[in-house]
Amino acid sequence: MTRIAIIGAGASGLFLTKKLLEHADCQVYVFERCRNVGTKLRASGGGKANLFNEHIDPDGYNHPDAARQLLQQVSPARLRESFEQMGLTLFSDEEGRVYPSSQFSQTVVDLLWEPERENCHAILEHEVKHLENREGKWHIDDFPVAFDHVVLASGTPANMISKNRKEYNRFLDDLSLTVHPFQPSLVGFTIEDYPKFLAGCRTRVIADLWQGDRLIHREAGEVTFKEDGISGIVILNLSAYYNRLPSKENCFLQLNLIYHDEHFNAEAHWQRFHTLKGVLHPKLNALYEQKPFDVNHFKLKISGTYAIDFAQVCHGGIDLQEVNPDFSLKRFPGLYATGEMLDMDGICGGYNLFFAFASALIAYQTITCKP
Repeated sequence: MTRIAIIGAGASGLFLTKKLLEHADCQVYVFERCRNVGTKLRASGGGKANLFNEHIDPDGYNHPDAARQLLQQVSPARLRESFEQMGLTLFSDEEGRVYPSSQFSQTVVDLLWEPERENCHAILEHEVKHLENREGKWHIDDFPVAFDHVVLASGTPANMISKNRKEYNRFLDDLSLTVHPFQPSLVGFTIEDYPKFLAGCRTRVIADLWQGDRLIHREAGEVTFKEDGISGIVILNLSAYYNRLPSKENCFLQLNLIYHDEHFNAEAHWQRFHTLKGVLHPKLNALYEQKPFDVNHFKLKISGTYAIDFAQVCHGGIDLQEVNPDFSLKRFPGLYATGEMLDMDGICGGYNLFFAFASALIAYQTITCKP
């Protein structure tokens, strides 16, 4: 009888649990610090669960080469097949984002989580603090069962308040792994000399992230102005590229507020109509009337990002050099790390959940020796 511990009941941990429970000779123990499972999964895609993307681009990740290797093992089509074999029907939107046909994330959690199974042991509200290998078996805290395999799948402290982060993933201290500090990613920007009265303004733009005279990345879509900064999916994606920069000096956003006409002449429009009321959001128009600016190149100097408390994902985690292609840890036989535990993060649109599920699928294959 093979005993397997999974630390963390998020997307990666739940997917792996579901797959392992198919094998009667596996006893699966799931350790989760919260009372409920799949908290972030339920919140993904605005509650609709954007599970992955049909058109994963390796350059959407902070480690493109590692992403290419992953895609050689698990393609989006193969992941779709895995979900459909579980009984989950899926649909894709025009941008290739894949959702459950129910458009309700709880559907996915309910499908993956089967604590009533005889070989499933749920240890909830248990924050794992220590992990030790003794005589070829893994031991977790003072839990009375020793394990043949342990999978680290507890993710990152993204969107977690500071008091709940104090003991988070403390067990990593026992392993002396190279772990990159967690930094907020997929998060809004704070802006220097920010005009606070823009708070509440939502508008479509073409948004550029610049560092000095170098264009880092461009996105098009809706942005939301907050009390002290700016957010929206466009901004979250730009923040992922921002966090990959070795230095954050001299970074700024440049917004084309006339996204549908890059050649729009605001000055000529003003001279003719003496207003931009028919062009800009009312709050942006009010700002323009106070002090005219280039509506095609509205510049906002970045002072930083919002805190981890507000991040969807974290940049950082266990260095990829610590793991084999099958997500086993090189120096610790029987130990695996999947999903956001690793220093691998992507842009919005299903990239991060794809990595969570794909890495879990590969770890499953290794543990069970199944193709």
